[in-house]
Amino acid sequence: MKRTFLWLAATIFSSQIIAQDSASFKQLDQVIVTANRLQQKQSSTGKMVTVINQETLQKNAGKNLSEIINYQAGVFINGAGNNLGTNPDVYLRGSGLGNTLILLDGVPMNDPSQINNTFDLNMISLGMVERVEILKGAQSTLWGSDAVAGVINIITKKASKNSQHFSSLLSYGSFQTFRGNLAINGAVGKFSYRAAYDFTNSKGFSTAHDSTGNKNFDKDNFKQNNFQISLGYQFNQQWSLNTSHQFLKYTGGTDAGAFQDDADNVFENKNNVQHFNLNYAGKSLQWHLSQTFLKAGRIYTDDSASVGGFAKYSRGEYNGNTAITETYGNISLSKKLTLVSGLQYMHQQTSQNYLSISSFGPFETALGDSAKANNLSWYNSILLKGLGAFDLEAGFRINQHNIYGNNSTYTINPSFKINPSFKLFVNISSAYKIPSLYQLYSEYGNKGLSPEKSTNYELGVSFLDKQSKASIRIAGFKRDIQDLIVFYTNPTNFESQYINRDQQHDYGFELETHFKFNSKTDWVFNATYVDGEGDNKGVKTKNLYRRPNFVLNTVLTWQPTEKLTVMPSLRYIGTRLKGTYDAGPAEMPAYTTLDLYLGYSLTKRTKCFLDMRNLTNQEYFDVVGYNSKRFNLMAGLTIGL
Repeated sequence: MKRTFLWLAATIFSSQIIAQDSASFKQLDQVIVTANRLQQKQSSTGKMVTVINQETLQKNAGKNLSEIINYQAGVFINGAGNNLGTNPDVYLRGSGLGNTLILLDGVPMNDPSQINNTFDLNMISLGMVERVEILKGAQSTLWGSDAVAGVINIITKKASKNSQHFSSLLSYGSFQTFRGNLAINGAVGKFSYRAAYDFTNSKGFSTAHDSTGNKNFDKDNFKQNNFQISLGYQFNQQWSLNTSHQFLKYTGGTDAGAFQDDADNVFENKNNVQHFNLNYAGKSLQWHLSQTFLKAGRIYTDDSASVGGFAKYSRGEYNGNTAITETYGNISLSKKLTLVSGLQYMHQQTSQNYLSISSFGPFETALGDSAKANNLSWYNSILLKGLGAFDLEAGFRINQHNIYGNNSTYTINPSFKINPSFKLFVNISSAYKIPSLYQLYSEYGNKGLSPEKSTNYELGVSFLDKQSKASIRIAGFKRDIQDLIVFYTNPTNFESQYINRDQQHDYGFELETHFKFNSKTDWVFNATYVDGEGDNKGVKTKNLYRRPNFVLNTVLTWQPTEKLTVMPSLRYIGTRLKGTYDAGPAEMPAYTTLDLYLGYSLTKRTKCFLDMRNLTNQEYFDVVGYNSKRFNLMAGLTIGL
C-alpha cells in the first residue's frame, strides 16, 4: 500500500529539483562543459550529465548545496538533512566514500588531510554557485583520480562583463538560522570584477540523538563566513586572464558520538582557494593554462571540563596543501572531429597532529609535513560527430605517481541516433583512485599500496522531443573495482595496516524524466536503484552500508500567476544497511519526506520565498544515533539592483 501511494504521488509531483523559466523550453537541452572539457549541448554527448541551473538554485535559496544536489538522480548524500556542520558523505551510484570527484570550476578539490581525500561540501555557500554539473560513470580519463562513480563540478559565479550590479539575500528560519549574502559585480572597460560575502549563523539542534527522551542534550551551533573575489581582463577577442580567490571558513559544535552528548566538542574548518587562468579562444582552437593553490585546515577540540571522568581533553589539527598546474586545449580538426589534450601536475602535502589527555596520561600521534606525493598526467580524447547517425567519444590517460609508479585509463563512448528524438548510448570506461597521504604515511601507512582500479559499463537511451517539452533518460550500469584499499588487522600479531585486497561489484539503473506541460506547469521525476557486494577471496558480502537501494524524487513546478510559484516535492528513501559499527537492527527503515516551496515576485528584481521541509514531521535517521531535521522552514527575501 505504501509503495502504491508513493508511485501515485510521483505522478503528481516530480524530481530532481529543476525549476525552469516558464517562458522558455531551452533548459531541457543546456550547454555543459564537464562531459568533455568543452562547451557542448547536453544532448550532443553520449554521457549521463545532470545540470542544476541558476533558476533551480534561486528557487531553492532556503536550502544548502548538499540538500539540492541530494535530489538528483543517482545521488545520495548522507547527512544532507542533519544539523549544519555535519560532514556530508557523497555516494554517487552507490559507490563508496572518495569515489566521487568534487570539482570547483573544473579544478579537483581533494583534501589531502582526509583519510579518503574527500572534500567537505559544507564549505561551499549557495550564493557562490552559478550552476552544478553532475557527470555519471567512470571519468578518470579527463578528470583523473577519484572519478570512479562520477564527477560533481560546482561552477561559481564569475566577474561580470555588464554594468555594475548588486544582489543580496536575507533569510531566517528554524533553529534560529540566519543566512545572508551580498555581492557586487560589473565591468570597467576591459576589466571585470565580482566580490561577494556569504554568512550563516544557526543555533542548531543536538547532533546526537537522545534516545532517553529527556531532551537535555545541548544544541550544536554553526557559523560560516565565506568571501569570494573574482577578477577578469579581456586583452582582445582571443586572449583573457581570470583569477578567483575563495576564503571559506565555518565553526560549530558537535557531540561525542551516536547517542552521546558533549557540550565542549567544537570544530573549525577552513579552505583557501586561489585560481589563475589564462585563456585563448580562436575559431578552431581553445587553450587554457591554469594554476591553483588549495589550503585546507581542520581543528577539533574537546575540552571535557563539564564531563569529567575518563576523557579530559583532546585536540586534533589536520592541514592539507595542494598545488595544481594544468594546461589543456581542444582543436577542431574538421567539422566532424575534435581533439582534446592536456597535461596536469599535482602536488599534495599534509601535516597532522592529535593530542589527548585521559586518566592514563597524555597520548599523541603526529604526521609530519614530509607526507607528500606528486602526480603527472597526460590525457587525450577525440570527439567524432555526424558520421550519419553515429557519434564517438574516446580517450586515454597516463598517470605517473612518484610513489607507486604508473597507471592508465581509457574511455570508449559510442552513441547512435535512432531518430532525431531517440539516442542509444554505450559507455565502457576505466577509472582509478590513488592512495591518500594518510594511507601512505600514517602509523598504519603502506607505501607499497597500488591505486584502486575500476571498470564501468553503461547502456542507456535518451529521448528529447523536437519542441523540447519532454525529456526522458534511462541507463543501466555495472561497476567493478579491484585492489580496494582496506584497513587490515593481522589476527596473529594484531598489527594494523592499509593493504590492497578486496574487490567490489555494483550495478543499478537510473531514470530521469522532465515534462513541460505548458508555460505554467512542468514536472520532473527521477528514480535510482543500486545494489552491490564486496568480494574478499571469494567470500561475498552485501556492503552498501548507509546507502539506500532505491531512491525516488519528484517535484512539480506550477506558476498560477506571473508572480507566484508553487513547488511541492516528495522524496522517498528506501531501506539500507546500517554502518558496520552502528547500533540497532541490520536494516534501517525506509522514509518519505514532503516539502513545499512558495515564491512571489514583489518587483522585477525583488522576490520573497517560504521554503517548508518535512511537512509531515517525519522522524528518520541517515546515520543511527544522529538527528535529522524534523519539520523546518526558511523564509527570505532576494534583492537585485
